[in-house]
Amino acid sequence: MEKKINRRDLLKSLGAISVGSAISGILPAKTFSADNEITDISKLPSLYKGSPICWLTPQKTEGPYYFNPNLMRSDIRISTNNNVFHDGIQLNMAITVIDIDCNPVQNVLVDVWHCNKDGIYSGYSQPGGNYVGHDFMRGIQMTNVKGVSNFITSYPGWYPGRATHVHFKVRLNSTTFVTSQYCFLDSVNNVIYATPLYSGRGPNPTTNAGDGIFNSPDPQYLRMTAEPNANGGYDGTYTIGITAPTVILDPQYEADGYYLEQNYPNPFNPFTNIKYKIPASSNVRLTIYDIHGKELLKLIDKRQTAGEYTVIFDGTNFGSGYYFYKLEAGDYSRSREMLLLK
Repeated sequence: MEKKINRRDLLKSLGAISVGSAISGILPAKTFSADNEITDISKLPSLYKGSPICWLTPQKTEGPYYFNPNLMRSDIRISTNNNVFHDGIQLNMAITVIDIDCNPVQNVLVDVWHCNKDGIYSGYSQPGGNYVGHDFMRGIQMTNVKGVSNFITSYPGWYPGRATHVHFKVRLNSTTFVTSQYCFLDSVNNVIYATPLYSGRGPNPTTNAGDGIFNSPDPQYLRMTAEPNANGGYDGTYTIGITAPTVILDPQYEADGYYLEQNYPNPFNPFTNIKYKIPASSNVRLTIYDIHGKELLKLIDKRQTAGEYTVIFDGTNFGSGYYFYKLEAGDYSRSREMLLLK
């Protein structure tokens, strides 16, 4: 099996990891004015109807098959390595992100991945075959002003020991707000698995109640509503509740006078500002890396006097995706993550 690099390990290897990833879920929520606060379920968009006010989506295991292919796309059915389309009953997923006050959360990233109709995950070698290098059924979308991200996929199949499910993360930069999974009603799964594309494998022998993650026929906050549409597919809706911090402080890096800020704007296209502070004259290097840790560009490589500096990074010649930038000055080393969206 090909080893996939872990984002947390990569951040550590580049210098440091944002404290946001360690303390997400316990930071204070955003506060809003009375004009913006939603206190009545009737005022919520239709996607929220039937949901209580308000909740945090339970954290669940990431599972063994996660990797970030850096794919900003809504249709996740094609594997980009060979352009093979992974067929199945089309499932249109509308995933909404809200905060604990039920306000839609805009401009966060929803990262989804699941197995294909045959129970196979891309990117790994497994009993059904070696799919290292493939990236079908994986994608990332940013939430819009209504907090919604949309995906087109094929209804997931199943593999032994697990109920039918989809994995997801909600994140921004190196802060992950929630990692979890959602399922579908067993009755919907049974209808899907009786259709010609799925019937060869039969129904999933593991129900939601018998699953070690969900442990219920209809687990609270962990089930996507999937309904048939006029086109022969299904429309799925799911709402994720997160604690969204307004600011992340990193005292250990402020205490000694050094600081590397999050780039702004972020996401960006194609320009963004990177601001940092050094308390004394130092040999300074500011370097850009790809998500695999490969050095791409040195923005700064010279001696600088004490002060605050702003460097403009031009991503014109770079493709959409995640990048890391690392500041080194004296004994100080700090890395952050940024997202270029074209």
